[in-house]
Amino acid sequence: MRHQDTVTRATLAGMFLSGTLISGPTFAYWELMPRVEGGVTTETNPYNRLDSQSSDGATGGFADFRLDSAYRTQRDVITLVPRFRTYQYTGSDDRLDDDDYSLDLDASRQWDTASGSLRVGYRDNGIRTSEYNTAIPGQTTDDSQETWTFGPSFNYVLSPRHSLQFSASLSDITYDASPTAGYYDYRNTNLQATWIYAFSQKTSTLLSANGGRFKATDPYSTAENDTDSYGATLAVEHKFTPTLTGSVTLGASHSTQDIERPPIVIEGLGSFCPEPFPIVPDTGGQCSLRESSDNFVGGITLRQSSEVMRTTIEYSQSQAPRSNGTSVISDSFRLNFDRDLGQRFSGSIELLYTSDSALGDYGRQDRAYYSANGTLRYRLTQTLYLSGSYYYSLNDDDANSDQQQNNRLFLSLVYKGLGFRP
Repeated sequence: MRHQDTVTRATLAGMFLSGTLISGPTFAYWELMPRVEGGVTTETNPYNRLDSQSSDGATGGFADFRLDSAYRTQRDVITLVPRFRTYQYTGSDDRLDDDDYSLDLDASRQWDTASGSLRVGYRDNGIRTSEYNTAIPGQTTDDSQETWTFGPSFNYVLSPRHSLQFSASLSDITYDASPTAGYYDYRNTNLQATWIYAFSQKTSTLLSANGGRFKATDPYSTAENDTDSYGATLAVEHKFTPTLTGSVTLGASHSTQDIERPPIVIEGLGSFCPEPFPIVPDTGGQCSLRESSDNFVGGITLRQSSEVMRTTIEYSQSQAPRSNGTSVISDSFRLNFDRDLGQRFSGSIELLYTSDSALGDYGRQDRAYYSANGTLRYRLTQTLYLSGSYYYSLNDDDANSDQQQNNRLFLSLVYKGLGFRP
């Protein structure tokens, strides 16, 4: 059962927050920009079956409705973006059909020597249509994921060269899924303080200290994972040319995991804990384990932007939450390329590779994921364009001892409003 009543509450909450944050000078205006997309999609492995299993393809239609609204004054900017997506497939199997809801609120204010911002987000998505980094591809199709995010930040300028930034983030993820799906509800929090120093107009350095907690619970048992982490990073950013910038980040993190799970009970033999847990002293005991680890975090980023071409190349190694109840070290490589091919044509390519490694040895299930996306757009009018996209994904998970691959094609007509002020 999906959380449609929660969506209504989230919409009302977002409208209330945006209303209460509106203040400031007389100069102010609202701007609205609607976006509507509709089309057809087809894919080769909609059920995320393993390569060793047979899989039937599926074809259906989809529609996407989005409204970008913004309130602006000389000091304030508030954006509110509600969105609804629906997928309806042909055939009698309705497990692939899905309705996705989201609401994003961003609010920022500028003072003479400081600035602050607040981001609040809500998602109620089918796991099939969620991002890989928050939902592991599985063989179930009609499960859903509800996400709340909250992120305040504050920046204070000490001098023309020095500034301090404080930020926090909170993500709360719950799943509406069967017990056999193996999803853990989790909450991930992070606090960070950053000192920024500008050597020149082209070069700056950032020194950050951070701490966080990851808590995952199995809604169908007493299993849970508490992971506390802290670390520090040093980053250098440089503007090579007016259109090319780059950054290098180096750091380290320390994590401590406290893991508990119920023992395995075998009639006639009693209860026991799987390795590497200690043996349970009695039938009513919990299997518990503590592990600590030190890890490198960091990355390299290059960004190029001109009137006709935009490119981002990024490699990073960071700690990230996963829906199987673990916090992992994730190596990620991304390439995003977008180019105008003429007055009417434009295209983009996105490549992603991630490799996950468990923080400790317990339940170690490493994983690699690859995806590629190519999109071609043709502008019909100032507000209408045709879009065609191809997606390829491959998931190689130790838990399955096999791979999952999928090819997906989208063809659609998109309306994007120019923006108007009511």
